Amino acid sequence: MLYVIGTGPGNNQYITKEADEVLKSVDSIVCYLGYKEFVESYDKPIHSTGMTREIDRVKFALEKSKSENVALVSSGDATIYGMASLAYELNKEYDYGVEIKTVAGLSSANMCSSILGAPLNHDFVTISLSDLLTPFEIIMKRILCALEGDFVISLYNPLSTKRKDPFLQTMDFVKSYSQDRDVNYIIGIVKNAGRDTEEFRITTINELMDNLEEYMEYIDMKTTLIIGNTNTKVIDGKMITPRGYFKKYIDNE
Repeated sequence: MLYVIGTGPGNNQYITKEADEVLKSVDSIVCYLGYKEFVESYDKPIHSTGMTREIDRVKFALEKSKSENVALVSSGDATIYGMASLAYELNKEYDYGVEIKTVAGLSSANMCSSILGAPLNHDFVTISLSDLLTPFEIIMKRILCALEGDFVISLYNPLSTKRKDPFLQTMDFVKSYSQDRDVNYIIGIVKNAGRDTEEFRITTINELMDNLEEYMEYIDMKTTLIIGNTNTKVIDGKMITPRGYFKKYIDNE
């Protein structure tokens, strides 16, 4: 059996009870090298590989799962930019014949929303700015559609030392879109969510673009951005997207 597990966005307290129980019961664990520290406490044999070795890692997990119970670990939720879909694809393509079970995890978007206040309290989308697997033209089309639909946008993988253009072009596009509609979008920035070094900032698209160099030094691959919709506001220092109760039931009293 192969269990594809999300271990949450940060420290071990954010692993679900189900994921914890599975990790205790399996024979071995397969994970990205950067996640190894979060599963070492389970005292299981661990096979880890670095970035760009995802296919090798999943194939290894599937092969071992023919004879034992294996946990394939992703951070956050394994079905949200994690290894779950690849496990199903490779299992079918290479006819491993392995039974797969996905185990839910707390996603970065959920965690960051609670840290910032409640910015995802209405319709939202998650978009990764990594163009390694998705052409940037498609990413930008999704950004445009999200803005036109007035969705709150949760941006994963915003900026790395080698990959700056997607972030720069996205922020420039959001700025241009906001000017055309006279909206200064509120933006929440969460770094190292769920970890001891967790921190956050709440700003606006105008302020971010006016201080772009400073924010580019601050934002990295362990950062998630949440761009509010036209109704998002700041209340008591927290970023809030109203669900609509006030407008429907209180403002009309």
